[in-house]
Amino acid sequence: MIDVSSMTTPALLLDARKLRRNVELATQRAKALGVQLRPHMKTSKSVDVARLMLGETWTSMAVSTVPEVAALFSAGVRNIRYTSPFDHRKLADLKPMIQSGLEFETLIDDPSRVAALSAAAVAHSCSIHLLIELDVDGYRAGAATEATDLIAFAKEITERPGLSFGGIYSFAGKTYRLPRRADRTELIAQHRAALVRLAEDLRLAGINPPTIGIGGSPVLESAETLDGLTEVCAGVYCFQDLTQAGIGVTDVDDLAVSVLSTVTQHQPATGRIFVDAGSLALSLDRSTGTQETDQGYGLVCDAASGLPLGDGDIIVARTSQEHGLVQRRNGAVAPADLLPIGARVRILPNHVCMTAAGHSTYKTFNSAPDEAREWRRVSGWQVEKYDADISNWIGG
Repeated sequence: MIDVSSMTTPALLLDARKLRRNVELATQRAKALGVQLRPHMKTSKSVDVARLMLGETWTSMAVSTVPEVAALFSAGVRNIRYTSPFDHRKLADLKPMIQSGLEFETLIDDPSRVAALSAAAVAHSCSIHLLIELDVDGYRAGAATEATDLIAFAKEITERPGLSFGGIYSFAGKTYRLPRRADRTELIAQHRAALVRLAEDLRLAGINPPTIGIGGSPVLESAETLDGLTEVCAGVYCFQDLTQAGIGVTDVDDLAVSVLSTVTQHQPATGRIFVDAGSLALSLDRSTGTQETDQGYGLVCDAASGLPLGDGDIIVARTSQEHGLVQRRNGAVAPADLLPIGARVRILPNHVCMTAAGHSTYKTFNSAPDEAREWRRVSGWQVEKYDADISNWIGG
């Protein structure tokens, strides 16, 4: 239970007990599969969450922005992989960290970019580890596995100054769209087979890939084997969300993050009920819209218990910038007696990465006695230099 009566809404709530449980399950699963788990910070954007995800292995993590790099490096993480498409001009901000001990990695899928990255690394007196990203399932980025001369690509990286070859990686993005576990397992097997085959090709050419990695939280739940791989990179598993629950990767009860909101308005003539969480607090992500159960812009739950209201079919059906319309999933009017004006509700997110992005802090509960009740998020894309001490660099 949580006392939400005095909180200003909307607010981003984080159940630390569920967070710990999710992290423990993922860690155990990675161990069972025989791979290293590299947590991704893009979901939480929080050093406090990162500490729980890394546990005693406070060494390697993945990020999507430079401020995330700065926050983690300030906290003591030394091996950080940047997984978004990387603009070599960002090295200007990364240079002080790399020269202070940061092992910086990033992904590349275009051989024509190697020269520019090498030139930038040399100009900034930096060293960059490059992993070749491969497109196995046609979901997003990555070099086409059959159309890429991987050996020539890797050799060019090893021969260029300022660069080193970090290995190969693929993101199993299409697993997020597959509601049947058997289909996810089969797709992951395709990724594994492609990576293992290509890694062997590299070895036969005298090139050792230090990392043979796969990305995606569903991989942890659905893989039968990852033999031949070294790593899984994943992030959303720490919080989980309705999209993950919708494909059966997790249960709604496992979702660690929700948005606290207040019922602010009734329209007696139409039966419409509004809350003070709109598109900025919830995001406009509609990931569940193509799933069997459409959760609108979020599932409405009791504020104290976190359990779905009514028959589990009360959702935020529409949003404006700062308010949302609450209805039943079939479009019927929501029960006013469950949602009186002034009532607090928790709204579970479709895509937690997007929902959390609208907030600066987490209001945590079920925390350990020595933990703060408010955890800061790293926001924005700029790194502000407050003084010469790198430990005081944060995102702004």
